[in-house]
Amino acid sequence: MGVFIVLEGIDGAGKSTQAKMLAEWFEERGHEVVLTKEPTDTAFGKLIRRLVLTGGRVGIIDGAKISHEAEALLFAADRAEHIHKLIRPALEEGKVVISDRYFYSSLAYQWARGLDLEWLIDLNRFAIRPDIAILLDIPAKESMRRIKGRAIKTEFDRIFELQRSVRNNYLKLAEMFPEIRIVNAQNSVEDIHRDIIGLIEQEIFKRA
Repeated sequence: MGVFIVLEGIDGAGKSTQAKMLAEWFEERGHEVVLTKEPTDTAFGKLIRRLVLTGGRVGIIDGAKISHEAEALLFAADRAEHIHKLIRPALEEGKVVISDRYFYSSLAYQWARGLDLEWLIDLNRFAIRPDIAILLDIPAKESMRRIKGRAIKTEFDRIFELQRSVRNNYLKLAEMFPEIRIVNAQNSVEDIHRDIIGLIEQEIFKRA
């Protein structure tokens, strides 16, 4: 089997940047890497991404036009496709899979939107657990500062209180899921990368 790594955190934490740097690190060491994300590029993921990235103009994921439960089911459906069509086959081929967000995002965000955590966990029970999930932790104020200049802001991005609640939820999830490790994402990009590599060497390669 391959290695499955997830990067998590609130918006602006630097997940995409660190995922790319980590993929390059593995490739330089001769590993075949699959770099992926959620929402995905499947039909479900494209629908979710279009609805979320409209900046509120035509999006339905605003808590008014669809229920929070329906939102959670959309994300879970996308994740099921993600696992079936990409993650599991890649791992069976011995590849390194690095995902920018995974089911922990659904737990943190949708729990913050009022859904029952146990229901969300049950809904995502089919999800393969990663070897390690790295939580890039930043305060909500720093998150909002970083995403302020984005050309397109998701509906999530624009709500500071939600970001703060989500961050608190992530920290609670880190106490519940032993595979989650926390990295201070307020450090420099290079220092964060070194911290992630240190965790991977300690938690995955030394364990193997």
